[in-house]
Amino acid sequence: MKQTIIVSLIVGLLALSGGYFLGQSKLNLSQSVNRSGANASSNSDVKINSLSGAVKAVNDSKITLEINNSDERIVEIDNQTKVYILEQKDPAQYKKEMEEYFKKIQEQKDSQSRFPDALTAPINSVLSPEVFAKKIGSIADIKSGIILTVVVAGQDIKNVKQFKATQIIIPPPPVSSTSIPPIVPLSNQ
Repeated sequence: MKQTIIVSLIVGLLALSGGYFLGQSKLNLSQSVNRSGANASSNSDVKINSLSGAVKAVNDSKITLEINNSDERIVEIDNQTKVYILEQKDPAQYKKEMEEYFKKIQEQKDSQSRFPDALTAPINSVLSPEVFAKKIGSIADIKSGIILTVVVAGQDIKNVKQFKATQIIIPPPPVSSTSIPPIVPLSNQ
């Protein structure tokens, strides 16, 4: 009886190990195929409807946008193009919004813990607050040298060199090292 149990355990352990190693070899094979590009067709199905880059030039109703230091796109703009400027929110306001967000998350967790088996337990998606406030801008805010994001509706612009923008989003300028106060070491007294 004891020998039967021991033999059964050994056979089960060997089967489990064999399955594990077989699964790992298939995983490694599929990863190597993806890295070699043999299975790159999944990326060709991805549609691009927004791009970010540096403004090289602004001429009337066209913006020359440089992407990745080598690719240029011509972005057409008109009075229908929405321009937004992102500004950092007041830290106190953002902190208040985050506290409210965490409160809602906790309330949701508490209500779900009261009804763990109920399929109809209320599940509401709670969105985290935005770090930036979105202010309405104008085409005049678009200057050469700034970084911006262009959004296009209903068109895949992955390989298109010229297209019409429906939205342009201008992020806040990057923080320069001169605006950061120096670190003053504490004295050991």
